[in-house]
Amino acid sequence: MKQVLKSIASSVSLVLLCCLLSYGQEKKEEQKSGEQNFSKYRFGGYGEILFQNMDYGPDRYNYSNGAQPDNRSLIGLPRAVFSFDYKFRSDLIFSTEVEFEHGGTGSALELEYEEAGEYEMEMEKAGEVVLEQLHFTKVFTPAFQVRIGHMIVPVGQSNARHESIRYLGTSRPESETNIIPLTWHETGIALLGNYRKWSYQLMVVNGLDANGFTSAYWVREGKQGIFEDTKMTDPAFALRIENNNIRNLRLSLSGYSGKSTGNTAKPINMEHLDGRVSILSGDFEFNNKRIIARGNVIYGYLSDSYEISAINKTISKNIQYTRTPVAQNALAYGAEVGYIFPLHREQGSSIIPFARYEYYNPMEQMAKGMHADNRFRRDAFTFGLNYYLMPTLAVKADYSHRRIDSGAYNNENTFALALVYTGWFFQK
Repeated sequence: MKQVLKSIASSVSLVLLCCLLSYGQEKKEEQKSGEQNFSKYRFGGYGEILFQNMDYGPDRYNYSNGAQPDNRSLIGLPRAVFSFDYKFRSDLIFSTEVEFEHGGTGSALELEYEEAGEYEMEMEKAGEVVLEQLHFTKVFTPAFQVRIGHMIVPVGQSNARHESIRYLGTSRPESETNIIPLTWHETGIALLGNYRKWSYQLMVVNGLDANGFTSAYWVREGKQGIFEDTKMTDPAFALRIENNNIRNLRLSLSGYSGKSTGNTAKPINMEHLDGRVSILSGDFEFNNKRIIARGNVIYGYLSDSYEISAINKTISKNIQYTRTPVAQNALAYGAEVGYIFPLHREQGSSIIPFARYEYYNPMEQMAKGMHADNRFRRDAFTFGLNYYLMPTLAVKADYSHRRIDSGAYNNENTFALALVYTGWFFQK
């Protein structure tokens, strides 16, 4: 217990120090977004410092009643992203983002608890340096723009607005992160624009790799990256449409469709299968002077899941795929609401208590002849507080209670603290 309190004290001290260093920044600092209101160039970024204390062990799969009681804490830098935009001309824009996850690159031994009852030590990256975006945008009119390069796939609420200042919890909503890649970035071409109260993004990008699909995360681990080359034998299509006709309310619809078997390491093993991934998502955000409310739902379908699961089970252990069965359908939904108490209007500071509910199941429905593992059927209740020193800098604290299969397995509880930031540091 002393060690836990010491870790919390260290985390709080770190958060307060960062807050003091950042408190004097300009109150009107622009939030990190896709807006293009700069003349020549700009440099900025976003990120977070996160502390978590959990009352459950990391192994959810080796015991009949779920994760065992424990008392463990984690602290780290989940991500630090640096962004740079440059205008060659007013109609030709270059943008890039580099993300440092968990402190950068390296190697570490990690115990893999999943994998159909096999528990082994594997060599994996301790952190990552990821080129999250690198693209060129040609602006013909505000309603019609063309973008080519590596970019965010805006499927789901958090992919479209993934900066840590934009959601109320200390971590990204787990209902989304346990179903689809997040942040999801791929290479291809996109058409996008804004017309009156509407905006859209339509893109063709490289597809997912069926060998990476798993029981615990559905298609999330199918995002290519294990191998040096990115395959586009099976391309994918993504679409997002947003509407702001109603005051203070944004309504969004997004979707994704693409085959996945042609992007595997040995596509000849799956040449008779499509492995089509189809995802449909709807979300909303209401934001006025007092209330913030967000909600979303994601529904996914994978064709040939039975055959893909059988083939994936035979993959060599030398390749770091999990090799567990993948479901035909996945489902996730959730909502959060917060109430805004303004503190200092000129500085933009406020306190926002909030509540969030989420449900997710990467094995919502199985193909004929397969059985779901109910340990992946989860819902979570989160309650917390956000202290915004300014619109682009916040200290967060929250408590989460997670139920496994509606309480059939041991519940899991987490207390977390975070410092999050976003903004443009300088621009011209």
